[in-house]
Amino acid sequence: MKYLMNQEEFEQLIGRAPVPEGTVLPQFTVIYFTATWCGACRRLDMDLLQEELPEVNWLKCDIDQNSYTPGFCGIKSIPTFAVIINQKFTDMLTSSDTRTVFSWVKRHLDSVGATAPKSSKA
Repeated sequence: MKYLMNQEEFEQLIGRAPVPEGTVLPQFTVIYFTATWCGACRRLDMDLLQEELPEVNWLKCDIDQNSYTPGFCGIKSIPTFAVIINQKFTDMLTSSDTRTVFSWVKRHLDSVGATAPKSSKA
């Protein structure tokens, strides 16, 4: 999972800042807002989510390393997930339940016509 290190990367992702020439932005991104000290965040099985939803561009934003972007997005608690579809900030979910996150992401994937494998694990 790639880290979202700064606000400039986020603004490129949502179309508010220019992207380097030749860069292709992903159609579907989920940003995982977290912190190393967060017990609820550690309950999530992020490896399983990435494995079961490989068509998702997963980004991780540690709120202690990049504090501006969570504030810009209105993040009030963690773990929180944000969906970006075609450069539009679409929805947010706060949950530490892997199954809930899987279903939520899958529903958004279905809304854009992407297909995710069915999971018996998540």
